[in-house]
Amino acid sequence: MARLRAVAVAFASSAAFALLLASSLAAADGSDADGDGVPDDLEQATQRTVAATSSGDAFNVSSRIERGDLEDQLELSYKAGAFAVWYEQREGASSGYDLEVQNLVEWNDVNGNGRIDDGEVVGSTPLGRSAFAGAPVIRSNATSADGGRIFNFVVHSRMDEVTLNVTIAARFMRLGDIVLTPMEANLNITIRHTLVHPAAKIGIELAMGTQGHVQYPPHSWDEENGFARNEASVNVTGERSDRSAAVFFSWTTNAVADGAPTQVTLASQQPAPDSYNLYLSYGAVPMQSIATIEQRTALGVEGGVYQQILRTSPGLHGDVWLYAGSLIGVSAVVALTIVVANRRRKRREE
Repeated sequence: MARLRAVAVAFASSAAFALLLASSLAAADGSDADGDGVPDDLEQATQRTVAATSSGDAFNVSSRIERGDLEDQLELSYKAGAFAVWYEQREGASSGYDLEVQNLVEWNDVNGNGRIDDGEVVGSTPLGRSAFAGAPVIRSNATSADGGRIFNFVVHSRMDEVTLNVTIAARFMRLGDIVLTPMEANLNITIRHTLVHPAAKIGIELAMGTQGHVQYPPHSWDEENGFARNEASVNVTGERSDRSAAVFFSWTTNAVADGAPTQVTLASQQPAPDSYNLYLSYGAVPMQSIATIEQRTALGVEGGVYQQILRTSPGLHGDVWLYAGSLIGVSAVVALTIVVANRRRKRREE
């Protein structure tokens, strides 16, 4: 039996090695200098030129790419608790939105649906300009292992109840359990709130303004493309039929409340044309006077020119899919080997 298992393990290991070797040879140079799981040749082809400025309670980031006939620009600006996102392709589609971190709310889930509905808010703490006007932006710059520029901006509200932590990079980069793409900015929101109503739940209200077409897909672009997990989003397109320039605001559907996971639910209201109130509500928050919640969100564009680069560069596109297919093949071979070995062992025992 021991010999049979040894043969099975040897076979599985050899097959796994062969498949991984094939996938590594498939990449143009087979390297991943920063260890983010994205081949360096793909990162090089999609690298963006990023420039940033900051002053007082504001900052601005411009991210663009020029590759042959392909050119686009992503603008992200921040001022006193409010963001503006604008994306435009050269002689092509464009879209954008404004997003203000407007209020912290306490609420009671009267109907038990886990979502903030009319009449359920029992208390509100103003954010936006009330909390962030004059709050200085703390900026830092870095360079990744593969030479990509990274910008970070941290802002604490004046009462230190909410912290905004923004990261944007010129290339793909590993950030915790996600891969941050160069087409977006990661926004971590940390809430430290003293409850006025100890039995209430916590939520955060965001005000979005846009003249574009708004959709609510259950899975974000990052999740659909394997860069993140458990994400939902609000997508905005300038024209209903053109998704090549769709911008998004996304969030994880699981947050952390006082060190424990909690479910995140969205409720959306449209109080006026081109205006949307987005409520992110948190389910299981420990019953204590001070609640601490950590929520990851992102502001960016759904691929844009990145998708066109993949379509027009068959080598890059093929490498990525072959790499993913090789990993699936490794799993299949190992699983099949174990099944066969177990069946043979059972026959011998019979």
